Amino acid sequence: MSQTSTKQEQKLLAISIAVTVLTAIAGVAFGLIIQSRTVMFDAFYTLIDSVMTLAALGVSRLIARGDDRMFQYGYWHLEPLVALVNGLVLATACVYAVLEGVNGLLSGGRIVDFGPGAVFTGIGGAICLAMSAYIHIRSAHIESELLRIDARAWLLGGVISLGVCISFVVCNLLVEAEYAYLAPYVDPFILTLLAGCLLPIPLQTVWRAIGEILQVAPAELDRTVRETARTVSERHGFAAFESHVMKAGRVNFIEIGLVAPSGEMTRSFAELDAIRQEIADELGGAVPGHWLTVDFTADKRWI
Repeated sequence: MSQTSTKQEQKLLAISIAVTVLTAIAGVAFGLIIQSRTVMFDAFYTLIDSVMTLAALGVSRLIARGDDRMFQYGYWHLEPLVALVNGLVLATACVYAVLEGVNGLLSGGRIVDFGPGAVFTGIGGAICLAMSAYIHIRSAHIESELLRIDARAWLLGGVISLGVCISFVVCNLLVEAEYAYLAPYVDPFILTLLAGCLLPIPLQTVWRAIGEILQVAPAELDRTVRETARTVSERHGFAAFESHVMKAGRVNFIEIGLVAPSGEMTRSFAELDAIRQEIADELGGAVPGHWLTVDFTADKRWI
């Protein structure tokens, strides 16, 4: 990514974080006013997510600095750690909200002013969808996974807010249809349903982050690298090959070892570099997302 694109990425993320914090604070305040735990949970969830996005932005800036004497492989390992903390915090919030919703249902529900709630969540949903479209359009020419994730998060938030808005409208209809006795149960029911539906999202984040922290080899990347190593090995007459892969945040660490056949004459550095370049090209080029090491040896023990 160029320096200009990086600055634009950070600018869009800063705008996104600012809007998220403002809408979350407004949501918490409005939820307290109308006594809606659903609105407050949605706002708290958004606020926590914005804080973790801010942490991720800080990590991305560290990654952009490259390596130093303390972290000689760079700061890539911090990304899955931030994702793990993010997932655990959001999952905990979802579990707490489910318990709170169930407790509200068992205790007879709570009275909520659903009319203003429908208006507020409707406006909030429209803002989320507008932010999703804005980020998607402005980042169309930027290869940024962070911006794509942020745009999807805004889209998800918009869908959730509009879903809560529709539920509040339905509650108003129930009251007008002389089913007012059901109204106190709507808010805890929506809270339980919303938190339960959101829970798998942070759990998936936790699962992926744990896999990266434990250095579990991504199956698809492993297959791609082994096939590339096999093809290049056969093409250039090597006797054997071995490959190792791992993923840390947004970077793939790839190591390939090629074993020369017994009695082969020494190849020039230029030839070996050409083979390295060939492997890099077949894996998508020497891009920042790949930390590629290619070793050549006549002794299989070294790979």
